[in-house]
Amino acid sequence: MSGPVHGRVDVKRGGCQSPHTRNCLLATSVLGCLVIILGLLVLTMAPSFLSSMILKSLALSPGSDRLASWLLPPVEAHLTAYAFNLTNPDEVLKGGKPVVQEVGPFVYRTVTVKDSLDIETGQSHLNYDPLGSTLTYRPRKIYYLVSGDPDNTFVTVPNIPLLTGFSSIRDSYWITKDVAKNIMLNNGRGTPFVTVSFTGLLWGYNDELPCFKHTRPEECPPPDGEIDIFSEDDDDDDWGDEDWKRRKRSTENEALRSRRSSDEDLSRIKRSSLDLDLRRLNFSMMEKPKAELVNCRCEWGLFRDKNVTIRKPVTINHGMKDLSMKGWVEQFDSSTTLGWWEDGSTCDQVGGQDGATLPPSVSQYQEMEMFISLMCRKINLQFEKITTHSELSTYRFIPPVNALGSHTDPDPTKVNFANSCYCRESKGFSCLKSGVLNLEPCKVSPDLPRGAPIALSFPHFYQAHPSFQEAVEGLRPNKTLHQFYVDIEPTLGFPLAIRPRFQLNAIIRKDPDIAVMSNFPDELVLPFLWAQDGFDEPSPDMASAIHFGLAAPRQLPLLGGVVLLALGGAMLLVSAGCWTYSVRRRIIEEEFPLS
Repeated sequence: MSGPVHGRVDVKRGGCQSPHTRNCLLATSVLGCLVIILGLLVLTMAPSFLSSMILKSLALSPGSDRLASWLLPPVEAHLTAYAFNLTNPDEVLKGGKPVVQEVGPFVYRTVTVKDSLDIETGQSHLNYDPLGSTLTYRPRKIYYLVSGDPDNTFVTVPNIPLLTGFSSIRDSYWITKDVAKNIMLNNGRGTPFVTVSFTGLLWGYNDELPCFKHTRPEECPPPDGEIDIFSEDDDDDDWGDEDWKRRKRSTENEALRSRRSSDEDLSRIKRSSLDLDLRRLNFSMMEKPKAELVNCRCEWGLFRDKNVTIRKPVTINHGMKDLSMKGWVEQFDSSTTLGWWEDGSTCDQVGGQDGATLPPSVSQYQEMEMFISLMCRKINLQFEKITTHSELSTYRFIPPVNALGSHTDPDPTKVNFANSCYCRESKGFSCLKSGVLNLEPCKVSPDLPRGAPIALSFPHFYQAHPSFQEAVEGLRPNKTLHQFYVDIEPTLGFPLAIRPRFQLNAIIRKDPDIAVMSNFPDELVLPFLWAQDGFDEPSPDMASAIHFGLAAPRQLPLLGGVVLLALGGAMLLVSAGCWTYSVRRRIIEEEFPLS
């Protein structure tokens, strides 16, 4: 008699118990561990790697998105300008204190084209140095009105062409000076102050004096009141009034056609500056010199040659080799020196940041130099405070109180010994007190050996020596309204707000040899215009892109790391579960009795 028999069931094994399945589970377990390790690496090392890749992408490399955004910024810049209307010109001519009234604002949209094409050669005005670390561009700035009524706003301001002429003959011999003085007074406006529209002040008004040395087209008769003493009285060349009028009409029609073409191009820019390929426009039809004969009449404007006309070449570091040098100005007008200030000095050395592009990793403790071509110099900026734009934290940099300080100022808070090389007294140019820079040296040209009597300051003589404000009534300097500042996102180095603010002043000097100049003070610095450029808020697209650039090194690795950890953990759980099931099933099979 036999009893019950215990033993293993001799059946074919399948599912989790097959050798193939066991190998698959083992591979899944190993792969899961590797995925978990990869997730941990992503969480710990990817943020710094991704940050370095984002920073590397900030260089102005050919064809890059960063270069594209530098060429076509995602934010609109505006020039906001104000005039100082002189309300008592007759009293000032007699020695009275000037009283000015601020007029404005007049807002102009600013479009900058850095890579326009030469219409004849087709070559770009943006070029990389193939063997170096720089790129060179020649910008064009295009301004068009978006706010204000400058055409119908008239202001009384200093007559810059006449004052420039008087300055050029100030130290001449009396006979030469007397003849030149009479020519200047009898051509053009002939008075130290003129009343013009604001549009005329900036972009051009009629004044014959600036074109006095220009060759007049033969179709144009002499200006009113001028006699051509070199004309020949020839019976065979007897031109009457009708002949002059006919030839003048021909000239006017040609000029009108040219102006219409220019106006049409500007209108196209105004209507669609983003969709239009501005590089390929025929800018030669729109360029204008500072003074020009138009319809046989001379037209001169303070910024007439600044609108559309191509500027001097600027060479900057593109940052591909050394990102910390990105945007540093290496050359201006193809030279490492400016040629305006003391030879061999730091003042005359080209340098400073190009305000349109800055390096990343900005610190509160660093000082920043910025090159402003309109100011003819570099200007030092220091950290002031933390500000916020579109929920982005920024560092505000401003000029210190002694940025334009004189090296001879007795006030220890205003004195700036580093500015001594901007003083060209040895060359016959006056050195002004703190807060005002004499720009005559940087206005020197073959036609203007003494430059133009223009001085630069911050608006309303903000941070300038009190004597400048005391000499003119109607000025109210205000830190909020008149301070130069730039707000920079410190990690990526993007300026989220930049407001270069400057004031142009006429330097009027007493001259006993010229009756209309004999009652002025020895030296009067009279403001006539102030403006601010740039923008004070980033666009939504710009802010969104910066938010993403800042968040990506943290959020993308976190998301990727969590996904990898979850995937690796799931793989381990599946493998462990299947393995556990296999073990339990084997135990059950071994213990199951045979019946």
